Amino acid sequence: MSRVGAGLLIGWLVIAGTARAEELTGRQILDQVAERHEAPYEGEVQTMTLVDKKGNQEVREVRRSVRKGEDGQFKYLIIFDSPPGVKGVALLTWQHADADDDQWLYLPAQGDQLKRIAKGSKKNYFMGTDFTYEDLVSESRDKFTFTRLADEVLDGTACFVVDIAPATPELAKDSGYQKRTVWIRQDTFAILRTDYVDKQGKLLKRQTADELVNVSGPLWRAAMTRMENFSNGHATHVRVEKRFLEESAVPEDHFQQRFLQSGQHLL
Repeated sequence: MSRVGAGLLIGWLVIAGTARAEELTGRQILDQVAERHEAPYEGEVQTMTLVDKKGNQEVREVRRSVRKGEDGQFKYLIIFDSPPGVKGVALLTWQHADADDDQWLYLPAQGDQLKRIAKGSKKNYFMGTDFTYEDLVSESRDKFTFTRLADEVLDGTACFVVDIAPATPELAKDSGYQKRTVWIRQDTFAILRTDYVDKQGKLLKRQTADELVNVSGPLWRAAMTRMENFSNGHATHVRVEKRFLEESAVPEDHFQQRFLQSGQHLL
């Protein structure tokens, strides 16, 4: 059966009744998340607010773009537009199904050279936010194991609960986490919460998706995403001000290194 056909069948089973939904494995649940909520083209204008443990805030203006290639893998681009201290900084990511993802950081102060992010550095935090480099991509599901836990009700909403862990010792070594636990709405398969557990088994961070909106067909998005870091009392809030789903909003040439090196990404 094709991937799409399998996704439609699973969706029918869930709609058909709770008993059938209970038969879904953790992997099947996350396959449904991807089937319903991965958009081939997506652009966002964001307001990012960094909040330290004393409540001090730094506000940044950010553009985020996503494009799916003919090979089924995604490319991502994050660009900071303000304040002046981070203006022009950009992160370009190429996803690979059977290899490590490629990531390059562009820093205007270093001229037209891009810094390649080594795989051992992907557990590091990105530009003072509470997102690490590995948090900023949608990983190939074949690189992980999925363990379904008991269903829960989160803020009045019935949810599937699934543990996600690296599938091999090598992948586990490169990750900053022992596992992630996700809470997924049973009606729309939208992820509401992600708990990040460190290598010692302690809750490190929590990401929540707030103000969910139906943007197109089965596609749901959070207008506000919050990442709370329990280890240092810091938090990162991301509000989406504008969203674009047209292919023209994310041209393919924007996802090339030369686009950044030439400064074409600067507003």
